Amino acid sequence: MGNGLYDTEPVKLLAISASPRRNGNSQFLLDTVLEYTREQKFAVETKRISLAEKKVSACIGCLACYSNGGKCVIKDQFEEVRSLWKEADCILYCTPVYVAGLPGQLKCLIDRLSNADYGLSVRGARHMKTIGVIAQGGDFFGGGAELCMVDIMRHAAMMNCVYVPPDASYIGSGGWVWDSHADAMREKAELMTEDYRLTLETAKSVITRSVEMAAIIKSGAAQLRGRLGTDPSYQYFYDRNISGEE
Repeated sequence: MGNGLYDTEPVKLLAISASPRRNGNSQFLLDTVLEYTREQKFAVETKRISLAEKKVSACIGCLACYSNGGKCVIKDQFEEVRSLWKEADCILYCTPVYVAGLPGQLKCLIDRLSNADYGLSVRGARHMKTIGVIAQGGDFFGGGAELCMVDIMRHAAMMNCVYVPPDASYIGSGGWVWDSHADAMREKAELMTEDYRLTLETAKSVITRSVEMAAIIKSGAAQLRGRLGTDPSYQYFYDRNISGEE
């Protein structure tokens, strides 16, 4: 009998580079830290997307998704990204800091994810993913990285997911480049500066804890399906994750 536990199925991780700039610091940092997925206690199936390569427009507040089952009526690539987001067990955002906050492309995505979720047949659907973030900008202290992390924490809460910080930080993984040009992070990597080493350390912790927590959630949900499976709010979680019969 299939129970969908992670001893037989890989953890699905969706890594999102949120920078509007292709091949910049965020994408370089994300590609680097994703190598840590090879060191996990569980098999990890990784997909990476860049919002610089996707057209995700701003939510216009038309509320059409409230009455059509949660489908956004804007014709762009949001539903494609949303489908990948829904299928994943872990979400890892790697975002630059823009004006002490999230870049517009990422804000557009999380706004529309949240609004469209309200149009589902059940309000408060338990997506039960783990969500982590790596935020990097020009200055770690007062540069806005913490504000980006708090925004992602709110996003995780609104999507009924679990926000996962690293062991070495109470909030998230931060990096800083002092200079905003596209190769600044690569230059730090070549020198292996102390701040870059700390960024890698906390990013590795975010990935490890996110994967492990996702495995725990999946395993526990399989064991509790008899009690939770009839609750409509868990329908989307079980439909995505638990295969076979009890």
